[in-house]
Amino acid sequence: MFKAVVNDKNVCAVIHRRAGKDIFCLQAWLLRGLRRVGTHVYLFPLHKQARSVIWQGMDFDGKPFMDAIPDALVAKKNEARMEIDLFNGSKLVLAGSNNYDGLMGSNPVTIIYSEFSLHNPLARQYLNPIIVQNKGLEILQYTPRGMNHGFEVYQQIKDLPDYHCEHLSVEQTYKHDGVTPIINKQDIQRAKDLGMSEEMIRQEFYVDFEVGNLGAYYTREISDMDREGRICHLKPDPRLKVHTIWDLGGTDATAGLMFQVTGKYIHVIYLLHDTGKGFKHYLDEAETVRQSMGLEWGNHYGPHDIDQKHQGFEHCESRLMQARKYGWHFHMVPKVSFDDGIEATRYMFPRLRIDKVNCALAVRALREYQRNYDEKKARFDPKPLDNWAQHIADAFRYLGVQYKRLYDIPQATSTYNYDG
Repeated sequence: MFKAVVNDKNVCAVIHRRAGKDIFCLQAWLLRGLRRVGTHVYLFPLHKQARSVIWQGMDFDGKPFMDAIPDALVAKKNEARMEIDLFNGSKLVLAGSNNYDGLMGSNPVTIIYSEFSLHNPLARQYLNPIIVQNKGLEILQYTPRGMNHGFEVYQQIKDLPDYHCEHLSVEQTYKHDGVTPIINKQDIQRAKDLGMSEEMIRQEFYVDFEVGNLGAYYTREISDMDREGRICHLKPDPRLKVHTIWDLGGTDATAGLMFQVTGKYIHVIYLLHDTGKGFKHYLDEAETVRQSMGLEWGNHYGPHDIDQKHQGFEHCESRLMQARKYGWHFHMVPKVSFDDGIEATRYMFPRLRIDKVNCALAVRALREYQRNYDEKKARFDPKPLDNWAQHIADAFRYLGVQYKRLYDIPQATSTYNYDG
């Protein structure tokens, strides 16, 4: 793979867990900075992961990752922004794809994705045209997470002449001597003894795309929706009011669902989703969508903490008060335990239809919303993996809670125009 980078070829490395993928990427990051003057971006799914794993992290031997960049090559280092200016004018940037909009102005000539299968799938769609225009290079490294966007991209690029692609299990990787396996049979048996399932072993050590998205919360529910044709084209009904429900981020992502209630069904007709924008931006977008659909507003629902001020800003208004100034009046979704919220969402799923065009990212988020896997304990945590899908899934969780409270009652059936 390193030879491919030297020869200015893109790389897609689908390789098993603990194979040293980030060590390779760190070396490739520096090499690219030395060979071509420009901005070279090393991305993790979340900004905080970039800091903990690389900026402050250590390799297998307990050496800081950043020691791999000799001081003699560094002109300036920015700790807060996780940026390094090299002596030749290149800039090495460590960041998270959860705020990919902020990277578009940096005009990168290299983008490296660590654990690409866990990134926001929109990030590469937005950033890849910049790489193409700059005749730059991208490196994708990851372990599979079912047949998600990581699988789709691998299928698209694995035979392209300008890509070097590898799909390596523990049976195909060795230490520097070329003989000793990186992960041996005893290591795998030890993982089994600690409780790792056969499916997880196939995914993590044998890089099997066909293993389902392990730990996903709504696998059965989404399969039912697929089979019953409830992920379909939906036409908004002008006779019904349109409601919204939100998971509100600060500097993080915000997700809003626009939906209509018809008989026993909830029709989710539009997803509002972005990162790093002010609250007014999302309200304006929702209003534009409403007008384009010719609908009237119904109710607006926000999380239970929508009336709280931003932490650290004593005199800042809450988003509840901000919304009122804009003419939006929110109802607060009651606070319930996380587990109760998940169960409420599962209860709602049989009554759910989702527009497959305007809510395509929402469907993907529901498929990829999953528990965090604890490698040391060899088990899934009860709480979700902190990734791009979480905010969208949280909006659905609030919808599930609100559905049980307000809409789970006998109603007159209204004809709803949709096609599967």
